[in-house]
Amino acid sequence: MRPKGNIKLQPPQETEGGIIMSIEINRREFLKIVFASTTVVAVSGASALWPQEALSRPISDPVYLEIDDSGYIVDPGFDYCDLNLPTNREHHSLVGLGEDEIKDELSEIFDEIEHLVSDPDNWSVDEVEEWLNTPMNLEDMGTWEGMRYTHYGPAIQIYEQMARHDASRLGLELIDGDHPGSDFVGIAFRGNVTELNRELEQLGMNLIIT
Repeated sequence: MRPKGNIKLQPPQETEGGIIMSIEINRREFLKIVFASTTVVAVSGASALWPQEALSRPISDPVYLEIDDSGYIVDPGFDYCDLNLPTNREHHSLVGLGEDEIKDELSEIFDEIEHLVSDPDNWSVDEVEEWLNTPMNLEDMGTWEGMRYTHYGPAIQIYEQMARHDASRLGLELIDGDHPGSDFVGIAFRGNVTELNRELEQLGMNLIIT
């Protein structure tokens, strides 16, 4: 999986023109900005491209992503210094569950914790508490999940939310393995960026690609 960098939970970086993504602002929140907000420019009437029904949305600065040298859409605010991956508890959807429920769920993946318990037939959640609260490693995640924690992640998430015919019309291409044996996933674009941004406006997406 590439690249093996670090991401930090932090607010987006604001610029005069919009928001440079930091993937972990809050994954749901950034999707709300892209798909459920509008811009001052659109509301003021300075851009006639936005669909009328989108103009009543909350106003937000747009999210900025960029195209890298290989033609992939990436997060320019990505920070390699501090990776903030989910814990094993979060990864396996065990947050908020009681001890019995956790044991039931972990019994389905017991090979992952077997080395941590003294007696496989009689073990307690206390024995795996430290493991539950330990952050995952990228290498232990599936390709798709792991790539969401890289600078390719926002484009992947946006692509997943779009209608396939819209993504295809815009020239957005899902690359799942860029060569045989690769565990890479990313969204490529090799067309006209100005036209792409016009199309994004027409779809009511609060997103600018540079």
